[in-house]
Amino acid sequence: MNFDRIESTIDVHAMQQSHVTSIGGAYGLLCDLARCGLGAVSLVDFDRISDSNPARQDFYSTDMGQHKVQAVARYLKQINPDIEVESHVRDYCEISSEEHDRLFGDTSLLVFGTDFFPAQARGNLQALRSETPAMWIGLYQGGRAGEIIHYAPGVTEACYRCICSSRYQAFTAGVANVSSTGATIFDLHLVDAVAGQVAVGILTRGANNRMGRLIDQLANRNLLQIKIDPEYRMAGKDIFAEYLGNHPANFSFTTIALPMERDENCPDCAHLWSGSEERA
Repeated sequence: MNFDRIESTIDVHAMQQSHVTSIGGAYGLLCDLARCGLGAVSLVDFDRISDSNPARQDFYSTDMGQHKVQAVARYLKQINPDIEVESHVRDYCEISSEEHDRLFGDTSLLVFGTDFFPAQARGNLQALRSETPAMWIGLYQGGRAGEIIHYAPGVTEACYRCICSSRYQAFTAGVANVSSTGATIFDLHLVDAVAGQVAVGILTRGANNRMGRLIDQLANRNLLQIKIDPEYRMAGKDIFAEYLGNHPANFSFTTIALPMERDENCPDCAHLWSGSEERA
């Protein structure tokens, strides 16, 4: 592939040395990262492609019945034959820490694109334990808005659990995950477009270009929310108007980057700051 026309914006060499591990989704994002020179990908998902997937995700009707990771591995190789791809038809939650280190020990970035809460929560523990940068991508109900949470060791302090503590409480109380039913491919691509730039920012941090500067510019603002539906409200509150104002120009398709503070009593990350031994 010829990367001449993007090398002023993206450190392609750093991308080629990078390895992304994706759990349960973000497949269109991975294909876009391959177009930016990503060197290696590990795919983890046990799902097969159903007849509803081509309408909502980056799959084709000809892929029906295949495991998602196998179809995506083929796409990635079609985009860039030089990319290294490993497919794992596995439940991420069943992978032990020891096996995680063996399979994904050289990972540069963990990407969680699943709406299955236990996998998101386990990902936070693994990212913190191994000090591996991570990103969680999600669409809200109906695809009316979306979010990106990222963890960059040495830059961000608040972990996924610090930011999403209410989801942990809801899960403990038996409340089901919020479904993204109603989200369209356009909503998915809009959120992925923002997530992709954060991913490249993490993988090329320090490069003398706008992508390489992005993560340090964000600093502790590691919760990004994207407004898609102009009428979107969170618990009846227009969170975007709160930060961007009520001018008619604040319509939609906007992103807010919110500063997040760590929870000193967070069960997942408090030990990292207190100097205590890692929990068993």
